[in-house]
Amino acid sequence: MIRRRRIVGWLAWFAVLNVLWLVFISAWVVEEEILGLFASAIAATAAEVVREQGLVGFRLRARWLWQVRLLPARSVRESVDVLGALARQLAGRGAVRGRFRLVEVSLPDDPDESAAKRALLTAGESFAPNAYVIAIDPRENLMLVHELVLEDTE
Repeated sequence: MIRRRRIVGWLAWFAVLNVLWLVFISAWVVEEEILGLFASAIAATAAEVVREQGLVGFRLRARWLWQVRLLPARSVRESVDVLGALARQLAGRGAVRGRFRLVEVSLPDDPDESAAKRALLTAGESFAPNAYVIAIDPRENLMLVHELVLEDTE
């Protein structure tokens, strides 16, 4: 049973990391994918070693992944916003002024679930080009985010 759990865990890490590799390189090139397979295998092995030693707890809930479906559209929208701000800046029609913003987040009480949700929040909020997470304070349930371009609705 333990061996099966290790194999399933390793395969899950390998698959997710390989898909991320393909998303990050944004191209299908055989040489790059071969490199991605090796990188994914090494990273999956490291993740399983850390998990087996109990150094980091990480318990993901499937319902949290539902919001991932919004990321591609958000990424396109924010890319347009950032490129528009860059064009205005280069044309001398206004300076770009970003901001830091505190966002309330709901974190589970379980430390392993909290770690997983913080990782997902960081990746999700930092995925699109306009904002990235600086830090998440689990005691205060606050996330500090930097935004480059302010939305027009504010």
